[in-house]
Amino acid sequence: MYCYETAHFTLRPVTQDDAPALLKCYSDPVAVALMNDDNCSRGFLCQTLEDLQAYIRIWQSEDYARPVVLDKQSGEAVGTLEIFGGETGVLRVDLRTDYEREDVLRELYQLALEKLMKDFPMGALVTKAVPAAAARRKVLGELGFSGPEGFRDYGDYYRMPMRRMRRELGIACCGLACCLCSENADCPGCQKEGCRGAGSCQNLQCCQEKGLRGCWECADFPCEAPMLQKVRVRAFARFAKEHGIEALLDCLEENEKAGIVYHREGLTGDYDLATEQEIFDLLLIRKG
Repeated sequence: MYCYETAHFTLRPVTQDDAPALLKCYSDPVAVALMNDDNCSRGFLCQTLEDLQAYIRIWQSEDYARPVVLDKQSGEAVGTLEIFGGETGVLRVDLRTDYEREDVLRELYQLALEKLMKDFPMGALVTKAVPAAAARRKVLGELGFSGPEGFRDYGDYYRMPMRRMRRELGIACCGLACCLCSENADCPGCQKEGCRGAGSCQNLQCCQEKGLRGCWECADFPCEAPMLQKVRVRAFARFAKEHGIEALLDCLEENEKAGIVYHREGLTGDYDLATEQEIFDLLLIRKG
């Protein structure tokens, strides 16, 4: 028996007792239009309680999880999720229209990233967001999902790989996270002089001349080198100086699993904050 909790919701296996409340969701054509009914024999629109009860019997008999989403404040069932693992796991999100909001969706997608991807082993997670589901598409993009793309002959899917981090690439001399760089699939990283800017990198050349792994080991840190004028880069290097490089990698790895994104479009992401302290706080959020 599984049970999950977020700040505002409890999720447990759906039961027939949930049917009356869930009918508000599944009898609403607007809500159903945002649901993923790919590979289903019929859509999810249910006009009667008996229709929904028949669905619940199917959900209870299958070998995937179908938790009901319970609002902690009201105690009411406001939708369901469906999750199953495999090489590519699939998440379905069915919600009442008044819960089709960015804050709710972010909470549920974060749960999927933090818990469901681990409890239902998978190589990647996909979830559908049709063009009309603007809030879903916005939140998925903010969390680092790629898409929309096709999946099994259907469209409008967003994808999150189980892991992007390549810890063995480590941290660049300046403080950039080669291990999470969006170009790390083809680049061996700064420490192996694989970065395309290695030939002109002042930080790399200086560290090599001084025999240092990175700027964080230098007595003159932080200096006026151009890369260290970037808040994120300087904050990462300072974190390595104060806590050690392995602690920095640990924090980056934990945050990646929790859906915190190093690079979104281009070279910006969740760590691109205004101050070093804000970046430190984000790095340490999983450490309490």
